[in-house]
Amino acid sequence: MKINVKSLIILFLVALLGSGIGTFGVLSYYDRNVRNVTETQDNVVLNEVEYTNIEKTDYTIAIEKAYNTVVEISCKVETSMSGNYFIFGGGTTTSTSTGSGVIFSSDGYIVTNEHVIDGLTDENTIEVKLYTGEVCGARLIGYDERTDLAVLKIDKDSLPYASFVDSDQLMLGQDVIAIGNPLGLGISCSNGIVSALEKEIYINNVYMSVIQTNAAVNEGNSGGGLFDINGNLIGIVNAKKMSSMTTTVEGMGYAIPANTVIRIVDELIENGYVKDRAALGVRVYTSNSYYSSKGVLISEVIEGGSAQSAGIEANDSIIAIDGHEVETYADLSKVLDGKQVGDKVDVTILRNDEELHFEVILQASSR
Repeated sequence: MKINVKSLIILFLVALLGSGIGTFGVLSYYDRNVRNVTETQDNVVLNEVEYTNIEKTDYTIAIEKAYNTVVEISCKVETSMSGNYFIFGGGTTTSTSTGSGVIFSSDGYIVTNEHVIDGLTDENTIEVKLYTGEVCGARLIGYDERTDLAVLKIDKDSLPYASFVDSDQLMLGQDVIAIGNPLGLGISCSNGIVSALEKEIYINNVYMSVIQTNAAVNEGNSGGGLFDINGNLIGIVNAKKMSSMTTTVEGMGYAIPANTVIRIVDELIENGYVKDRAALGVRVYTSNSYYSSKGVLISEVIEGGSAQSAGIEANDSIIAIDGHEVETYADLSKVLDGKQVGDKVDVTILRNDEELHFEVILQASSR
């Protein structure tokens, strides 16, 4: 599980990365036939009981459709050990990241979370386990940190795949099913309802608009599917709210809406990244509070970009865009998400304790 946001009370944590806590099993239905035998003891008749031909419910029909489209994912990642008690001066370590994914084409394209493959050491370490038990190597097609989505590809054909629905049509209270690989223990299901729509959460230095559900999700569910009662994909599970020592939280999981997934996946397949996202033409420190007392500190101005043309320099701090105050990287991302390539924006810069204004024409992001 990887997350940069810390809170004394409640943390928004991405629901995955290694092993974690708790499971939710799939309820299996069996035809069990108890013979018609009547026994008597002290004149007490034991009732005859017979269980036969249990009918399928809406849930079992939906799971039959969706279950085989969800896969288990594992890969080797490098994680920072900075500040670790046992490693003087910090450092890195290699570990196994485990998560989930959803097949969305018959020829082997799979969507998962970016944080599942974050820190990937070698593309050759990515493994996908199918519903058949077969393990396949996978290639990384592209990823997008902003939306926490990534696309993998396996060389298989005629695979079962998920059908997307229009997530803008979701309703509060409708039944949903989360299918994933919690704790790396294999694919299982949990059910719940849509608890909130367009829920804004702050995670990994980014504001995200997500679907909230009370279906149980745990570490390993990341990248798995949130399906409707018809077995269609309405979102990709990526986070849950976790408890602290003082507060217990249950039933607050989050999923990236299907409409967002469709848009980003198309970009990743075509370009390997989201191409037409508006950008200032700078790189900034995401943990800016360490480097700057106000605003977001620019670490690099991209050569030939619009920020450089406007006169913005490295070590300037961005404190506002079009009058919208910028205190964190998340604030900056949120403002830019509402802009288009080619828009002119007024950027307020703090340089040597002096506020300066620059007009910048937003360019297309190169990553």
